[in-house]
Order: sequence, then C-alpha cells, then structure tokens
Amino acid sequence: MIKSMTGYGRASYEHNDVQLTIEIKSVNHRYFDGSFRMPKALLSLEGDIKRAIQSHLLRGKVDLYVTIEGTGFNSKKVTVDWELFDQYITIVKQAKDRYSLTDDFTTSQFLQLQDVIQVQVTESNVEQFEDVIFRTLSEALEALVKMRCKEGEALDQDIREKLSRLQEGILSISELSHEVTESFEKRIRSRLEGFSELESVDEGRILTEVALLADKASVDEEITRLRSHLAQFHDILDNDGVVGRKLDFLVQEINRELNTIGSKSSHHKISQHVVDLKSEVEKIREQVQNIE
Repeated sequence: MIKSMTGYGRASYEHNDVQLTIEIKSVNHRYFDGSFRMPKALLSLEGDIKRAIQSHLLRGKVDLYVTIEGTGFNSKKVTVDWELFDQYITIVKQAKDRYSLTDDFTTSQFLQLQDVIQVQVTESNVEQFEDVIFRTLSEALEALVKMRCKEGEALDQDIREKLSRLQEGILSISELSHEVTESFEKRIRSRLEGFSELESVDEGRILTEVALLADKASVDEEITRLRSHLAQFHDILDNDGVVGRKLDFLVQEINRELNTIGSKSSHHKISQHVVDLKSEVEKIREQVQNIE
C-alpha cells in the first residue's frame, strides 16, 4: 500500500501538573526535511527525536511542535535587579531636584521599570520525562501515519483509474497506427494518377516507398515500451515502501514515449489521442509528487 506524504498527528499527556502536547505534520518533499520547535530544555533529545520520526517517515517535510508546561515540569521565580533599581531612583531624585517635581515614585511605576523585574523559569530534570515524551511522540506518529495511509489509498485509486484511461488510449493509437500504411499507399497511388505520361508504374517501387514511409512513422516500439511502463507502474503500486521516486521516473518515461509518438505521427486522430493522454499523465505526475 502506497502512502501519501501529507498527514497530521497529535497526542497529549497530563499528569501531576505536567501538560505535554506533541503535534506533527508533514507535506511532500523530495527528501526528509525535519523542523522541530520545542523548549530549550528538550534540545538534548533532538537527535533521538529525529531518529524516532525517521523510523516511521522516510520522505517529506516534517514539522514537529512540542509544548510542555506546568509546575510539575518547571517553576517560575521573580527576581529584582536592585542595583539597576537604585540607579532609577537616583535619576528620579535628580530629576525632582532639577525641575522641582512633586510627584512621588509609586509602586505601579516601579513594576513598569524595564529590566528591573525579571521572571526566571526553572526547568526540571528532562530525564524523568524522557519516557513520557517518546511515548507521546509515538502516539502522534501513529496518528500521522494512519492519515498518510488513508490519503495513500485515495491516491492509489485515482492513479489506477487514470492508468486505465491511458491503456485505453494506447490501444486506440495502436489500432489507428495500422491505418497509416494503407493511408501512405493510397496517397502515393493518388499522386501517380496525375502523371498521365507514365505508361506503367513499378509496383515493387510503390510498395518499397510505402514501406519506407511506414517505417519512419511506425510507433510500434513506443507502444510496446508504454505498455511495459504501465505494467511496471501497477507492480510498483502493489508494493510497500518508498516508491514515489520510481513512479516519478516512470511518469517521465511515459511522457517521453508519448512525445515521440506525437512527433512521428501525421494522423490527426493519433495526435488528438496523444494530447489527451499527455493531459492524463500530467495529472498522474501531480499525484505522484505526493507519494512517499
């Protein structure tokens, strides 16, 4: 079963006045690209967290958000820079004496002095929360992977429907290509009828010319390769694992063969089929871009 690279997962933990929330989301990306936003106290776990995520996700741009709060994890303490406060008071007294000011310095004004009052956060030992963090991360990852699998099912169904239309179009091109040889022969004979001075025409020469023109316009090899590519596409869709890049390569090859058919053929119906099939291939390419 193929997986999409789009998904979201969330898990939380709350116990003994500790509130932990982990959110993780992913979108398509050529490689694995992780971006982690979490408290500084958890930075020592970043490497282990990345490895835990990569054990579930091999491709995609991944954003991780970790918040942990509560007095069970950290406590806050108010501190006062008294030396800085003394400087403020000295300046206030100098201003009062210099300009004969009468207003007193109030408590509310004291609280508003920049950098005088600071709130310090004391974080607890991270090691005692490590197991909880990774269990919660595992739950969030399971939710994300479940969503990616569900999205993958929808992608698989849509792509298979488009592949079916490609097969039908290729069959039509194959049937029309057999008309090309007859068309060349009729065209040559029609032109020769205009030359009344010619008493006889070498039948072998006509057939040779028809064969040469038909060979130049033949798309049998391209059709054979297209059918092979479509068979490989189905085989890959039936496999597990990281298949997005393989499918992307096959899409390019299918598009290349269609371009060759379009350039070779002068049959207007074949040209129209090529245009329609290239449109389907482009839709498949857009879907493949989101497969892991």
